[in-house]
Amino acid sequence: MKSAFTLHHLGGSLQIYLEYLRISIQNMMAFRARYYIGVVTYVVHIAVYYFIYKSLFASRTGDIQGFDLNAMLTYVSIGWVSKSFYLNYIDRDLATEVRTGHIAMDLIKPIDLQLMNYARGIGQSLFRVILFTPPVLLATVLLFKVQAPASGLHLGAFILSTGLSAAVYLGINFLIGLTAIYFLSIEQILYSKNLMIELFSGLLIPINWFPHWFQTLSSLLPFESIAYVPLSIYLGRIAKPDLPAALAVQLFWAAILFLAGRLLWLACQRKMLIQGG
Repeated sequence: MKSAFTLHHLGGSLQIYLEYLRISIQNMMAFRARYYIGVVTYVVHIAVYYFIYKSLFASRTGDIQGFDLNAMLTYVSIGWVSKSFYLNYIDRDLATEVRTGHIAMDLIKPIDLQLMNYARGIGQSLFRVILFTPPVLLATVLLFKVQAPASGLHLGAFILSTGLSAAVYLGINFLIGLTAIYFLSIEQILYSKNLMIELFSGLLIPINWFPHWFQTLSSLLPFESIAYVPLSIYLGRIAKPDLPAALAVQLFWAAILFLAGRLLWLACQRKMLIQGG
């Protein structure tokens, strides 16, 4: 009886978070104009960086740190296609709930706020992978020269790695969103976070193009697990025997960020209780 009750309880809890996931997808679908503009915006971003790197390689002979022109064009193109999947806005959503006081309603519900926001973020990613990423990928393949993945194994590892990059991105955004409880307005924090991710993730410039000290610093941070690792896997820059270790590092950062988010949320709850008397 106890086992049956536990399974029933877990099933009910899972259904609650699946409902938040579903609502998140519906909310994304409600803004159709933003959806179409977003697809065009991503293709424009890819085109801008595509031609920047094409001009860079046209002015020199040979490769740059192991990247030839085709590899670099594929790197930036697939990088932005991947971003169309893992991007989410739970940090802004959390900040809005704190500013409007809506988070107080979440506190009285029989739910875990961290799991609820993870479910929302996953819903946003599912919407993107179903309706947003495919047209971006199709336009990219038709308009630009994109290399195929290094092998079937690398393709499978790339897909798994991109899923882990979404988990890492979720963890970072949840942490940043919680800072609104302390600072209320976090626009500058969000701006700084976006700059750090674009720089340290390797989305704009491969990490191995930077000085050695920067590469060392980057290896100690979770950001390169968002873009540089999956893109390196796609291009075959990570050998087959090293794929499990690369994925393990991403899984490590996803777990660490989840745990950090849990600890910060516990601290935030104590702060709110003190403020509330």
